Amino acid sequence: MLGLVRVESEAMAKLTFLGAAGCVTGSKYLVEAAGKRLLVDCGLFQGLADLKQRNWNPLPVDPKTFDYAILTHAHLDHTGWLPVLVRSGFNKTIFANPATIELTTLLLKDSGHLQEEDTANAAKNKWSKHATPEALYTSDDIDPVLKLLRPMPRSGGFDISPDFHIESYDAGHILGSSSLELTISENGKKTVVVFSGDVGRYDQPILNDPMSPVSKQIDVLLCESTYGDREHPSGDPATELADIINRVVKRGGSIVIPAFAIGRTQTFMFYLKQLEDQQRVPEVPVYVDSPMALSATDLYLKHKEDHDLQFTKDEQNGGDPLNVKGFHLARTVMESKAINAVKTPCIIISASGMITGGRVLHHLAQRLGDARNAVILGGFQAEGTRGRALQDGAKTLNLYGQMVPVRAEIAEMGQFSAHAGKSELLRWLGGLQATPKQVYLTHGEPAAAQSLQQAIVEKFKWKASVARYLDTVDVG
Repeated sequence: MLGLVRVESEAMAKLTFLGAAGCVTGSKYLVEAAGKRLLVDCGLFQGLADLKQRNWNPLPVDPKTFDYAILTHAHLDHTGWLPVLVRSGFNKTIFANPATIELTTLLLKDSGHLQEEDTANAAKNKWSKHATPEALYTSDDIDPVLKLLRPMPRSGGFDISPDFHIESYDAGHILGSSSLELTISENGKKTVVVFSGDVGRYDQPILNDPMSPVSKQIDVLLCESTYGDREHPSGDPATELADIINRVVKRGGSIVIPAFAIGRTQTFMFYLKQLEDQQRVPEVPVYVDSPMALSATDLYLKHKEDHDLQFTKDEQNGGDPLNVKGFHLARTVMESKAINAVKTPCIIISASGMITGGRVLHHLAQRLGDARNAVILGGFQAEGTRGRALQDGAKTLNLYGQMVPVRAEIAEMGQFSAHAGKSELLRWLGGLQATPKQVYLTHGEPAAAQSLQQAIVEKFKWKASVARYLDTVDVG
């Protein structure tokens, strides 16, 4: 994730890390240069209580003074604080490519609704430590944000202003995800700052491989480090998924897959369709309990510019590569609850991916205590989330204020992560056409960022540092 970059006209440009420094959430960067302020990403902090508390803290710079904002991609850890930003006085243009605008619209509407719902439940059942729980923002705060969104090109160059020029590169993380190359023109001098955004995987289904920026000058590079200290499993994801499905169905159980509506859900559906077509797994009902996931899937099929060659070929030869046979969509709360009545083997895909909220909590409360069942963790689980607790072997999980026993099989499938592993991050860095004068590692927990820092210094001999929350650094 990214932070804020702050640049001052009377001195050289400066960068301030307002998020995603020492953690993997809350990406925000404010760039202040040529008398202007540009915010790069505006993410929500998630996970540990002290991180979530930051969402309630005012920024050290007044949002009314920001001149522009720009988004690398739509995930809430990069966009989810926009309603607070706008409510705090920001009323300028927010630039993003068309796919990111459409996905951000889906995510923010869902986020506002979920925060209202969670707050109401907390008040009703007295789950909160606060006497009167409040939502960070509500559905009423979303439309003012959407009115500020303006499209920019998916790739290539774009002038935000005479002082700020952007080159956008496909980051291969989710639909519309970008790495951004910012060129600042000030006093006859050019300064280049590159924001990696979230870097995706190489040789993965559906999306293009990540592209490394090709600028001949990089003064500062902000690089994500989510998996900076480890690699993803090397096994074939289709084979591993088939093994899990077959053994769980054989023992009469069901599978719950906590999955982000954007990205992870589509990847699982791709592999399920493939396994069904090859008759490697039995046909069982697949419940996608997320109306937003269906809308996101429609957008994945719509924005063909992000499709890799194999997915494009599959579309041309066989129609919809994401159309599993036993597909059922649960749109309403009643349809979601009706899945409880399904006692035969099934697969339930539901948000959120790190089990921080959403309908997946309901399904885990129903099925986590049955040893016949399984839960598949398909990607990064941030510190302080229920997903990390399951990953770390928790024997109980707090769901709706109750401690639910964990008897179901917990299966990790890191192959489904949308974040580059350590060697893939080094591959992306190795594709840069210029040597960065300074690298800052962001969007990673401390051990991951420090490990990637060491690897960069050893492999490339570059100057690299781990970003620190609220630090301001020179960019020129």
